[in-house]
Amino acid sequence: MTPIAQPFTIHLGVNDALQARFEEQAHSRGMSLIRLDLAGLSDLASLVDYLSKAFMFPHEVAGLDAATDLISDLEWFGSASGYLVAARGLAESSVVAESFVSILPNVVDRWRSQAVPFVVTIDAKGDQLQRALLAANREMERAGRLPWAQPGTGPVDVIDHTVEPGTDG
Repeated sequence: MTPIAQPFTIHLGVNDALQARFEEQAHSRGMSLIRLDLAGLSDLASLVDYLSKAFMFPHEVAGLDAATDLISDLEWFGSASGYLVAARGLAESSVVAESFVSILPNVVDRWRSQAVPFVVTIDAKGDQLQRALLAANREMERAGRLPWAQPGTGPVDVIDHTVEPGTDG
């Protein structure tokens, strides 16, 4: 399967060669590419400020919840073909890394409900990132069972590209 073929997926451990394939395929499909370099961010305030600039939020935001809402919209980008978000520089054990990946299942699920492709690639892979994504996906599963949940709400696919084919992981 081609990397971008799954339109609502988070990819961990994406090396440079695979990232190039993602970007080539996203370009051929007319998707917007948003590159994030999260190295050196030290706290949630700096993460929110960085996301504000990277996603060109149309107004100031206060907090990660507001940033999540705006990343789930992006109408000012005007891309009906979808988005590829390429994140680099996530330190394995940092509040910034954990907070960033924790919002991703919610964001990807919201794009899925709009049927607009949204794919996230992350160059890092580690136990903390995996745990944060697993916890966020459990929350998405719970949210999907609520009586007022939008149909289809639930966990999103996370693919670990550092696992060798045919092995557990």
